[in-house]
Amino acid sequence: MHLLPLKFGSVEIDFPVLLAPMAGYTDAAMRTLCLEQGAGAVYTELASSEGLSRDGGKTFSEVLDLPWNEHPIAAHIFGADPHRMAEAARMIEQDGRFDWIDLNCGCPVKKVVSRGAGAALLKDLPLMGRIIETVRSAVSLPVSVKTRIGFNRDTADHLEIAHVVEQSGADLIAVHARLAKDFHGGDPDWETLGEMKRALSIPVIGNGGVVSAADAQRMVQVSGVDGVMIGRGAIGNPWIFEEIRQGRQDAGDTVVPPASCRLSKWRDLMAEHLRRLVELNEFKQKASPVRVKRYTPEEAACIQFRTHIPYYVKGMFDKKQLLMKLSSLISVDLIMAEVDILVEKNEVYRAD
Repeated sequence: MHLLPLKFGSVEIDFPVLLAPMAGYTDAAMRTLCLEQGAGAVYTELASSEGLSRDGGKTFSEVLDLPWNEHPIAAHIFGADPHRMAEAARMIEQDGRFDWIDLNCGCPVKKVVSRGAGAALLKDLPLMGRIIETVRSAVSLPVSVKTRIGFNRDTADHLEIAHVVEQSGADLIAVHARLAKDFHGGDPDWETLGEMKRALSIPVIGNGGVVSAADAQRMVQVSGVDGVMIGRGAIGNPWIFEEIRQGRQDAGDTVVPPASCRLSKWRDLMAEHLRRLVELNEFKQKASPVRVKRYTPEEAACIQFRTHIPYYVKGMFDKKQLLMKLSSLISVDLIMAEVDILVEKNEVYRAD
């Protein structure tokens, strides 16, 4: 797959295959792993503009604080009030650690949509435009928008969405090629994505349905987008970025780890992910020493890792025991002991 380096504003991305923002997943531990595995850029988890403008320190420490050097990185924010969004954007710019600001105009989750934010903006394009314009005028950092091809079939107007985003001053748009009402269900509509790409002069990043190097290749061929954004396809599978960089087309859609990834490497990557989660929780607890700590950093890390392990072991032989024990394990050593048992079983299974 041939993708050209991407430049928008002051941001340069050598290989525009990006890690999507995902609440509960794309913390600093996952982001740094994906950058090391070849991701061209990363986004933070969803940060509330209301929270940032009200209690900036708490929201920053929980979502936007960066314990490690991560670049290129976008701060990903949501909200329905143009002025609060602009205020949050100014805070992020003043922090000085982010390369650009990304506005969420497509999250379909109920608690976001019920506030008039995220995908709700697809039903109020004038408000979406005002938010983009207000943020654009408030900061000098590049501003991008993450959105979808429409809210539902009755209101979908993907070309109007595209024009509002560009005319309001966004430097880049990332489009999930599904309707908001479909969440992640059904096939992504890469043809519609291509229509949006051809209607715009700003860079377009395609998102939705990419879980392998072959998928990335097909998306680019069908839509002509300038880059690819990977969300769920990267959970428990950070080496997907390396595979896309290498242009591999033989990686399967369901087998994790892929044939190119030895079990020892897979095991070591899980251990490193867990280690970084512990370190991240240590950092956060030191940053907020007055808050009551329900769990130690290690315990918190093990609980957080529960959402990742099912993805890491997808396609593995005899994974049930590990998954059954997972809900009660709050020790790194105990989790890795179970992982080692699984590795041993799969080494024997593959040898057979």
